[in-house]
Amino acid sequence: MLYVYRFRLYPKEGQIEFLNRQIGHCRFVYNKLLEIAKKDYEVEGKKWNYYEYKKLLPKLKEEFSFLKEANSQSLQEAVRWLDRAFKNFFKGLAKFPKFKSKKRTNSISIPQHFRIEGNKVKIPKLKKPIRFIKHREIKGKIKSITITKTPTGKFYLNILVDREIEPLPKENKIVAIDVGLTHFCTISNGEKIEKPKHLIESEKRLKKLQRHLSRKEVGSKRFLRLKKRIAKLHEKIKNQRDDFLHKLSRKIIGDNQAVIVEDLNIKGMIKNSRLAKHIADASWRRFIQYLEYKAKLYGRELIKVDTFFPSSKLCSKCGYKNDGLKLSDREWTCPLCKTKHDRDINAALNLLKEGLTRLKRVVGVDRPELMPVEGAMAPCEAGSPSL
Repeated sequence: MLYVYRFRLYPKEGQIEFLNRQIGHCRFVYNKLLEIAKKDYEVEGKKWNYYEYKKLLPKLKEEFSFLKEANSQSLQEAVRWLDRAFKNFFKGLAKFPKFKSKKRTNSISIPQHFRIEGNKVKIPKLKKPIRFIKHREIKGKIKSITITKTPTGKFYLNILVDREIEPLPKENKIVAIDVGLTHFCTISNGEKIEKPKHLIESEKRLKKLQRHLSRKEVGSKRFLRLKKRIAKLHEKIKNQRDDFLHKLSRKIIGDNQAVIVEDLNIKGMIKNSRLAKHIADASWRRFIQYLEYKAKLYGRELIKVDTFFPSSKLCSKCGYKNDGLKLSDREWTCPLCKTKHDRDINAALNLLKEGLTRLKRVVGVDRPELMPVEGAMAPCEAGSPSL
């Protein structure tokens, strides 16, 4: 499978200037071709075609001589990025491509003619190699590298490799996970994972810095210093969130042979203005992505249950559907079997049942080697368990 290693780069002063120019050239090509493509469509109705616009690169180099300093393959990759953006737009997966801003995260892709020796990377048109912190060994065949610059001015080396799957020792356990807002997620064995609230906890400090920024003159030294402090705070929140998601997803995948999750429509859910901030802070989509690639890497199974499956409304004991259940109802009692349910645990149990059913359908056997975690199928007759 394809896998990306990420390392912190430490370029020297001259190397920083070189990387900034290279990233700027790729950003310029991306924006220029997007501008041309928009004009062509508005005037002639001409649609995007990757091969036609790629042929414009030599003309751009003649018109803008500074582009000759750039690695030609990196410029071609910039056109490929724009092609991917247009394809995602045509498929309905993203909005119309936007112009790249110098203020945001920017990258340069180098598909060939690079060399990694120990903790240094040699790239085209730069005499001396750049040092990076190699905190783990690189496994697999290296395909390409990408150098990324964050708004805080840090550089990262991303190494794409073709890596062999490394199956973990087999487990006979299977769990279902229901994500939520009161807790980050509830596991079908009754365990509830608390929500870390990284953004909420830093929000007061973030608002204070943004108020100070609004009073400064745009472009002044104080303005730029404050802007960098805000970017660092955003980066810290992101790193804290990623660290939590990586550790949790690795533990769940390591402890269970199969994991069942709900295929949520995050894009639709985030339209709710009251919950959007909390949903974005929880990063459910990223959590499921981490579970997905870790399951593939370590030889586990991830089963996705349909978005419209009423996991919260069904009684996990008798199957009664409570159509009148509201989002504010955290506990409810089934009118048929009189079982008292904790909303989140009940949803996780229903996901577990549905996931097991789908697993049997796909494989065609009862899968005796996969068993729900002990006690997971017991109804919450006494309300919420003490955790």
